[in-house]
Amino acid sequence: MARKIYYKVIDNNQNVITDEQWEQILCLQHWYNSEFIWTAGKLGFKMFAVFPNIDCNIMEPVDLQIKINERRSELHEEGLSQNQIIRKLESEGLIIVLKGGYFDGCIASGFTRVADNEFNAYLVCDFLLKASKLAPDAVISILDEGEFIKTQKIKLKNGIVSVICESLSDYPYFQTLVSNKHVFSIVDSSKYNHHPKFYHTIANFNNLTNQNKRRILGNWNWLGYENNYDYNGDDFFGYDLNKKVSKFELSME
Repeated sequence: MARKIYYKVIDNNQNVITDEQWEQILCLQHWYNSEFIWTAGKLGFKMFAVFPNIDCNIMEPVDLQIKINERRSELHEEGLSQNQIIRKLESEGLIIVLKGGYFDGCIASGFTRVADNEFNAYLVCDFLLKASKLAPDAVISILDEGEFIKTQKIKLKNGIVSVICESLSDYPYFQTLVSNKHVFSIVDSSKYNHHPKFYHTIANFNNLTNQNKRRILGNWNWLGYENNYDYNGDDFFGYDLNKKVSKFELSME
């Protein structure tokens, strides 16, 4: 599977996101998903996983989905927020709701498949950094399966980056990154101007020549687990997310 970046707000009675804050985050997410080119997957921050309640026996599944869409439009025109709409549809028995998004034990969660597109990785973290300022009473935990986040795991709260160190052997290196305010890699976006879309399968692979098969299979980095930077985990020039961070901290867990 291709590399992903995971993000979660744990439901621990301390993290808080209001409906108004969540509406702002959703608007920001929509802008990022619409404004930029995503080659493997888009932002998917969710508070709820929603499914049609096909067991309600009100109508056939196809008609039920039509009814849900119509009712959603009506409630939107009434000025309800997305969370209010979801709660209303649930109370009317039209949908089944799993709180927390993709993962259990969360207020909100999601992931974005970025594969080997480091500019998409930058955009994910840029969005999350801004989202942390929109909901300043919530901690966003992030895991990068690749190397855009040099420490792989961080937490964001109101624009502050907390680096998570789980091993004493990593502490000196992580401390240097925090001291130098350089937790995120510098990304040259021009490398990804014509970046190919990520696909899970290769069309007509069995019909390719052996030379082309070896070429495709030899490029394991299309999955994104190795970096594509110019030198020492950074491009020589490009976007530097570190400059947008309010403060860097280091904590042992």
